[in-house]
Amino acid sequence: MTWVKAIVLSTVITAALIIVLGFLPSILRYEWEANSAAIGEMIHTVTGYELQDTYTLVRIHDAISMGIQTFIFAIPVVATYIIGEKRRRRMGLRGSGAVKGYLPGK
Repeated sequence: MTWVKAIVLSTVITAALIIVLGFLPSILRYEWEANSAAIGEMIHTVTGYELQDTYTLVRIHDAISMGIQTFIFAIPVVATYIIGEKRRRRMGLRGSGAVKGYLPGK
């Protein structure tokens, strides 16, 4: 991969992440606000706990939203690691190329 391709690809990935991570929480918030009563009913059915305050329901929404955002943010990180490992194996390199101390005379 050339430097130009790498810069263009990283710019596209960064823009996509900013758009997705910027708009996704508000989209989820609007969707959950519209279905808040149904979600509260489902929680009551599953757990037997009746939500009488909206504070708990908002915290549940925030936890789910942050989980989704973290998953989306982790996708490029994991993909970069996998691509790097495949490249390392394809090139026949062993582990990290760290120098193991000072080697005099070399």
